[in-house]
Amino acid sequence: MNDDASVFWENVKKEIKTQNTTHEWVAKNSGISFNTFQGWISKSIYPRVNEAIRIAVSLNTSVEYLANGAVQNNKKTIEIICQHLPQIQEHLDSIKEAVKIL
Repeated sequence: MNDDASVFWENVKKEIKTQNTTHEWVAKNSGISFNTFQGWISKSIYPRVNEAIRIAVSLNTSVEYLANGAVQNNKKTIEIICQHLPQIQEHLDSIKEAVKIL
């Protein structure tokens, strides 16, 4: 068993669960036969690059995330930025008002 490939498939399974979808849907949406898809998972085999890209696109994520979980850090960064957006908007509104006065 290839440990790197098992990480890839664990991340695929995690995304499938998070997105409340199915292995069948991802396989079909990726243009991969369900039997092939399941075989790769059960044998922990990496798909070819073009197939990994199609799987990632189907799951609205990146191959990088599926391969090593790296994008999760970006999700946290986006969450933090979103938390600050109201304050940023307030500052922008204040600047607009100040410019109108000038």
